[in-house]
Amino acid sequence: MRLTSRLVGSAADDEAVVRDRGVPGAPLRAALALGLLIGFYLLALLVLVALAVLDVMLARGPGFTVVTLESYLGSLAIAWCVLRVVLLSRGRPAERDELPGLPLTPQQQPELWRRVRDLAERVGTRAPAEIRVIPGAGAMVQEDARWLGLIAGERRLFLGTALLIGLPEDELDAVLAHELGHYAHDDTRLGSLLWALRGRLLNTVLTLQQRAARQEAEEKAAFAARAARRRSAGKSPPPKREPTRGPDHYLAVVFSAYARLCLRLTEAVSRRQEYAADLTAARVAGRDTTAAALRRIPALEAADDLYLHDYALLGREAGLLPPEGQFYGGLVLLLADDTRRLELEALAREPLPHEMPQERSPYDSHPPTADRIAALEALPDDGRTTSRVRRPAFSLLRAPESLFAELEQAVLSPRTPSGRRVRWAELPSQIRRESWAREAGPLLEAMAEAAGAWGVAAPAVTHLQRLLDLIDRGLLYEIAGRLPRSEQAGQNSGRAAREFARTAFRSALRQLALLAALDAGLVRFELCWAGPPVRQAAPERFAEALEEALDHAVADPAGTAPLRALLISGDRSPVGGTALPAPTPP
Repeated sequence: MRLTSRLVGSAADDEAVVRDRGVPGAPLRAALALGLLIGFYLLALLVLVALAVLDVMLARGPGFTVVTLESYLGSLAIAWCVLRVVLLSRGRPAERDELPGLPLTPQQQPELWRRVRDLAERVGTRAPAEIRVIPGAGAMVQEDARWLGLIAGERRLFLGTALLIGLPEDELDAVLAHELGHYAHDDTRLGSLLWALRGRLLNTVLTLQQRAARQEAEEKAAFAARAARRRSAGKSPPPKREPTRGPDHYLAVVFSAYARLCLRLTEAVSRRQEYAADLTAARVAGRDTTAAALRRIPALEAADDLYLHDYALLGREAGLLPPEGQFYGGLVLLLADDTRRLELEALAREPLPHEMPQERSPYDSHPPTADRIAALEALPDDGRTTSRVRRPAFSLLRAPESLFAELEQAVLSPRTPSGRRVRWAELPSQIRRESWAREAGPLLEAMAEAAGAWGVAAPAVTHLQRLLDLIDRGLLYEIAGRLPRSEQAGQNSGRAAREFARTAFRSALRQLALLAALDAGLVRFELCWAGPPVRQAAPERFAEALEEALDHAVADPAGTAPLRALLISGDRSPVGGTALPAPTPP
């Protein structure tokens, strides 16, 4: 490459780097975006002009016929669609004022702000006015420029939590330099113009498609109603035919094609801008460090997804959440595990798959990561190697626990129902306890109805002992008959009904027995950061012994002794158990 000799130069060479990467300058990019936006309205005007020319040609034809009238009406319908949907309908404006994440002030995070400002000076650009932390492993920049990007606006930098937690400090520098490189190359100046273009196209295409689909649905409904009337009158239904394509359908085809053209042109420029920003990062942070950051980010994305789905949301169905500040910040614990850390390092070292040219989408805003790394590795060695002692980027943050707790309040609370906070060590057992208690609830209610009110909130072992006493008194089927039944079970009687009732009773009794075993400490659930997130611990052959004891308890005649010996005898006191609510009397 001709540009590689200048890579280790000053920030003044960045503009030459941009030109050599085939990225048009800011004025040309502004002209392209403005031309595409004007072209959208010119396309609508061209449709109207074509209709007018067609009507004039029809008017010069030999006489006025029915076909001429239908053509005029069709032209009016298409013209009305263009005026109503394309030119007059503005749609709801995009909500760009609702910025994601949590703003960080220089007073709250002085080290991070100092690092960003120092890197901005080295890149040769103005530092952002605001830094916001967001969930995930992404980073992006934004600028509220005005007058087609001629007047600079307020700049914002968005940093993902996974980057702050999982990247070394020098690789975070590469990420920051890449994002600041977009500022240096004026890539963000046209954000508002491109937002308006895409929003206008999206609103128009979606409106036309929805109108076309609604018209097709109404036509199908009318055909179905007509066929039903003919069948009710003893006549054969009318022959099926393809739905009529109205003007909305054809206009949607035209403007969808224009939208695809716009995306192809603008995203092609965006991909070139990513290469140019990578070169800026290589100049500032080093070639090898920038390539290492690009390799590590996909691994961090995978680790963050794993953490959120398998750990942070582990207790979602039970209404339980990790400790405050750990919904996002708990990724630190996952990456601190030796096994997970080695997996992450191995994943970051694996070569990324190269996409074939036919597999690449022309609408992608970023080039394949493998191509970006290859472009960096093709640069000459800049002599900068990765140091052996590397501080984590996490060390730049002050009071990270408080930061992540505030992020939860800003991001998580408005979208996720509030849940009870539970310590990590207790979370797996609490999830099982909540689930089993909920499933055992109908059994306790049936027991209260069959044996009289027993308004006592007690541990599961106490409820189990009372239930076994009632079974010994011959009330098994009395209690089982009061359990909720499926529609199929409700249609049976006699012996079949008893079998359904006994099966339902055994299932509910199993939940109560498991809950008692959990409270007695016979069964434990532990959080595991390596491998499956929850690990169960129980005495040898406990599961087999429990199933056998349950079979005895619901046999005819019932035998409760094995279940008592397994869960109640031996004077076991509840360990960390929670009293079940008192059953509601009938």
